[in-house]
Amino acid sequence: MSITLTVVRGPQAGRSFSLDGHETFLVGRSATAHFSLPDDPYFSRHHFLVESNPPLCRLTDLDSHNGTSVNGRRVKAAELHDGDEIEAGRTVLRVSFAAGEAGSAAAPPPAARTGSTLSVPGGSGPARTVVSPGFIPPHVAGPGVPPVLPGYRDLCELGSGGMGVVYRATREADGAVVAVKTIHPAAGVSPTVTGRFLREARVLQKLTHPRVVSFHEMGEAGGLLFFVMDYVPGTDASKLVRDRGPLPAGVAVALGVQLCDGLAYAHAHGFVHRDVKPGNLLLSPEGGGWALRVADFGLARAYQESPMSGLTVSGDYAGTPAFMAPEQVTDFRRVKPAADQYAAAATLYHLLTGRHPFEGNAPAEVLKKVLAGSPPRADEANPAVPAALAAAVRRAMSPKPADRFSDVTAFAEAMRKAAAG
Repeated sequence: MSITLTVVRGPQAGRSFSLDGHETFLVGRSATAHFSLPDDPYFSRHHFLVESNPPLCRLTDLDSHNGTSVNGRRVKAAELHDGDEIEAGRTVLRVSFAAGEAGSAAAPPPAARTGSTLSVPGGSGPARTVVSPGFIPPHVAGPGVPPVLPGYRDLCELGSGGMGVVYRATREADGAVVAVKTIHPAAGVSPTVTGRFLREARVLQKLTHPRVVSFHEMGEAGGLLFFVMDYVPGTDASKLVRDRGPLPAGVAVALGVQLCDGLAYAHAHGFVHRDVKPGNLLLSPEGGGWALRVADFGLARAYQESPMSGLTVSGDYAGTPAFMAPEQVTDFRRVKPAADQYAAAATLYHLLTGRHPFEGNAPAEVLKKVLAGSPPRADEANPAVPAALAAAVRRAMSPKPADRFSDVTAFAEAMRKAAAG
């Protein structure tokens, strides 16, 4: 299925734009917008954002001055359907849905499933096959009740985020303690889509580095996808700041250097994280300091590109917009390692100040500030931050990727020098 936006009224009437797969479409006076209307004074620089992941489509007004209407009603956000009309300034766009490859055709209802066998080929080593003997309900009857997963017991919830819930569990085969992330596919996603997602995700097992959380196996049970990873005892960077407040520059830089070390390894192997944030930095006590490991490496990319993710950019994706580079908002399917550098710098800003670099009461407000491209200085939010370190963080958050450091290794070196000087 594809979604087409056609200009039916306004100075650019007749133009049309096709949205295929999971992507975003930015409209406004800015030259960087996908649909730029520089001569319409009623448009804001970044006016509204459309996020599509057929058959889902959502419009988010980016706190524009003159507002956006859908079918004659002014909205802050709205789910879009076939035939809807979007009006802003002197322009009206009509939304059209067209049938295409049934990549996200409706799946059988869970109650109709009698069992499944899913083989996940590819990668190094033998394919891992996970068998779900009959329908095993994911136990969604009440909060805090863990699912039943074949081969694992004693599941205890550790936390939840935009993609799903993470549990500590014991692997029955050897008694090892592991972490298990579970994901509920978006409604209407077919078994073909979930199978493709798991095959693509299995390549993540190739990432083996002291600063990266390793994946062991992945599979499906009763409509629930699960990913078994290293269990990292301790805390995460988000909780650390919440409990202790802004971190001393030396502590924050030590964590930032470890983060960049893990990112550099993954970038050298062709992986971009795309969801670097404090909550994905797992910390264990080590030698009077902290040993850092990056979680969910590559999983965000596979998840966001799949129809099973639903809509994530303009929704409530666990506060992620605060750490997203501008180019990731407008073209997240094709982001490069520079976007991880930006997110790492935004994370450092949070560690140093206890605040997000861009804050707002709703995702749209945050996205508008990210797109405006004026990163703050950490030493203005916290005078204890050395000026040279604040400058390095701000450069790594430059709106244009070319203005950032050449890579995360260069960013790490700049942090070291700033902390030492």
